[in-house]
Amino acid sequence: MKAYHLMGKAPYYTNCFMLTDNKGCAVLIDCSADIEKIKAILENDRCRLSAILLTHGHQDHRETLDQAVAEFDCPVYLGEEDAAQFGLENTIAYEDLGNLLFGEIRLHTFHTPGHTPGGYCLMCENMLFCGDTLFAGTVGRTDFPGGSFEVLKESLARIVSKVPDEMQVLPGHNHFSTMKQEKEQNPYLRRL
Repeated sequence: MKAYHLMGKAPYYTNCFMLTDNKGCAVLIDCSADIEKIKAILENDRCRLSAILLTHGHQDHRETLDQAVAEFDCPVYLGEEDAAQFGLENTIAYEDLGNLLFGEIRLHTFHTPGHTPGGYCLMCENMLFCGDTLFAGTVGRTDFPGGSFEVLKESLARIVSKVPDEMQVLPGHNHFSTMKQEKEQNPYLRRL
């Protein structure tokens, strides 16, 4: 399996990720990247986009979603609470503590509300795709509609209990980290 990091447009520069396998499957995690860049990876790796997986429903994580769905005709996965809050129809709801399999790409899903009511983290091999729930050194905002700092703290405790130290933390914005580094240096995790 290969993992790619793509960057969304200004001013948010959202982190977007693509995973491809040896069976011709690919998934896109958050959908803010340029469609031509997505197509180039798919062509190079001889893959078809099997699904778009949104960590949550905020616009900056789905800037190019409509284009991508029209271009690649693939299903979109999103937490059901966020689908309802943001009016996103025709999405497939994640299952808390669920598993998704696309060819050789296996992802474990778990509900991590707080930044939004339907936020999800996705684990695949040694990678944690955490959207705006957890960042390197900090956590996501909770002052948007549907956000709650108390709920976010519960989600962070859940992440700490489930995610091994060696796992890469790949957030929706800014720099990458490891779970070990976050447990040691992130003040929000150290207070749990």
